[in-house]
Amino acid sequence: MAEPSVGRLRESERAELERLRAEAREKDKRIRELEVEHDVCKRLAALWVK
Repeated sequence: MAEPSVGRLRESERAELERLRAEAREKDKRIRELEVEHDVCKRLAALWVK
């Protein structure tokens, strides 16, 4: 079994890497959205307590 050259990706590996990167971007976006929602909830709770 021949190994690919160091630093070279097969087409299937490149596609998988692109898919994983896109998935990571989507998860990062969702995390930011949840952080904003969390901040809004904290502010609303603080106003409600006053």
